[in-house]
Amino acid sequence: MDFNSLAIKIASRCNLNCSYCFMYNLGDTTYKSQPKFMSTEIVDNIIDKTKTYIQQYNKKEFFFLFHGGEPLLAPKEFYIDFVTKVKKIEDELNDVVFSFDIQTNGVLLDKSWIHLFKELNISPSVSVDGTKKAHDMFRVDHKGNGSYDDVFKGVTLLNNEMNFADIACVININDTPLEIYNSFKKMDVSYVNFLIPDYTHNNYPFNKDETVMGDWLIELFDIWTNDANRFKIPMFLGLLNSLTMINESSTNESTVLIIETNGEIEAIDSLKACGHGFTKTGFNIKENTFQDIEETSLGKLYFNNFTSKLCKQCQECPIQEVCKGGRLVHRYSKEKGFNNPSVYCKDLIKLIAHIQKFFISCFPDLHEKENIEEINPADIINYLSSTNFDTNFYHKKELESFSEKNIQLV
Repeated sequence: MDFNSLAIKIASRCNLNCSYCFMYNLGDTTYKSQPKFMSTEIVDNIIDKTKTYIQQYNKKEFFFLFHGGEPLLAPKEFYIDFVTKVKKIEDELNDVVFSFDIQTNGVLLDKSWIHLFKELNISPSVSVDGTKKAHDMFRVDHKGNGSYDDVFKGVTLLNNEMNFADIACVININDTPLEIYNSFKKMDVSYVNFLIPDYTHNNYPFNKDETVMGDWLIELFDIWTNDANRFKIPMFLGLLNSLTMINESSTNESTVLIIETNGEIEAIDSLKACGHGFTKTGFNIKENTFQDIEETSLGKLYFNNFTSKLCKQCQECPIQEVCKGGRLVHRYSKEKGFNNPSVYCKDLIKLIAHIQKFFISCFPDLHEKENIEEINPADIINYLSSTNFDTNFYHKKELESFSEKNIQLV
């Protein structure tokens, strides 16, 4: 088992009620049985188990991401206590570097919070879905009011006080890429992590024969590459790195482990979109180690290189080394579990082909010298559509184990 980040769900409630939220509005209601805030006891167990894990696996760096719900609902004393305790074990371990990040909806951001981030060396990221129209379409409070104006003020303050603004943006194709891009330019952001909405095969809202998400991203890519003063977009940088073999594309989901407010140890929380209780392992940081999650069926899939358990269609795809099958949640269906291509398969093929074409246009001599074959998305899509891929990658025991948890994977 190899991971280097913990997402700490320090608050199980939120001051917003985003309609697409996998925590609250995609069918999983387990948050209702959890405490509203993480206790000191859970924090102490997290830090103790982290120290043991680092020593056992000789880690040189480790990341804590404060998450929720909305983490700014917790008192400032929580962060002071947490970071102080981590700094203590950092001194004991000597050669390990700890980093702290926080993901917030930005509504509660003010100078006192930002001063605390600077004091504790916590790097904030704010959730903003582009334009006021796009943002307020989904990111509303519990009375149905949009949150964009408050968030814009928070991001502006962040820029003024910390000289950067990192953004997480769930893509809303109801606004054009140019409108979304320009809205972030207006905010003067440093970095935008564009996130494809977390749909499964059971709730995908688009026509699977169309590529609305891929076409939207291609348009955004062209706008981005033509801007001399562009901000960073990790999705595009990751794919470019992978295509040029500089580095693997994007962040590996399975390097992150979730600790819920009550101490439960889980795999990445986007899998809550797969159904009620889907991510529950039965393990808790008070009684268990991080490694115990590997004993669960979901843990075996998630932490033992889930990219190696791609469906047959993905295994046969000539660009699977680049897209790696897409995100795990996007492969899920109640009928076949994760034994599916991503719901965004055709979108990813078109996007990757377009980015490769851009790279080739930038270095035509290298392309000719290295004899790089240009990706033809139509050929790949036609091949994958015309071939029968029924082979299941699951072993019988794994399927039975999933069934024991009443998780409908087959």
